[in-house]
Amino acid sequence: MAQAKILIIDDEKLVRTMLTDLLRARGHTVVTAEDGASGLAAAQKERPNVIILDVMMPGIDGFEVCEALKKDAMTARIPVIILTASDDPHLTKKAFKVGAAFTLIKTSKPERVLSTLHLALTLAPPA
Repeated sequence: MAQAKILIIDDEKLVRTMLTDLLRARGHTVVTAEDGASGLAAAQKERPNVIILDVMMPGIDGFEVCEALKKDAMTARIPVIILTASDDPHLTKKAFKVGAAFTLIKTSKPERVLSTLHLALTLAPPA
């Protein structure tokens, strides 16, 4: 898998740390944001190849962030992987409706995270 810049937007520090460690160990550059507003700003500034985005966050939730990303010409083509706490099909349907490319359950094994990231990178626009 080619190295990429990944933006992780999640209000849980433990989740950000675990994903950062996993992705950096594979040679990726990782940028993090702890809420939706700072995540939107980071997406504009950093222009990541892929965004991993939590659904449940205070303030602007992940669905609203994804919608905003997809409406902005600068970030619209960046693949978004939505993180959820459960495999509720309603959440998955809503994630796709707002423009997410993939969904992942937070308890997914590292191999699943990496394979989903690999698929998302195939959709990413050239740097």
